[in-house]
Amino acid sequence: MPKHKSWIITTSGDRPVKDVAKDLKASGFSVDQVLDEIGAITGAADDGVAEKARSIKGVADVSPEGTIDIGPPGSPTTW
Repeated sequence: MPKHKSWIITTSGDRPVKDVAKDLKASGFSVDQVLDEIGAITGAADDGVAEKARSIKGVADVSPEGTIDIGPPGSPTTW
């Protein structure tokens, strides 16, 4: 069974974000959040579904979700 990863979809602004999210769901992408104000969608899918998402009209970018570690208070390194 393919492993699902977390993804961040950046939309192009050519279509309403909710319409893009609907098409992503139809392609097998598990939509988590639709961030209409910033034109982004988060969710999970395997690599194959993420690759298909790149061809959906209104999708500008599909990137794996990364982690951010700011360290403990007073730490000299924040990233």
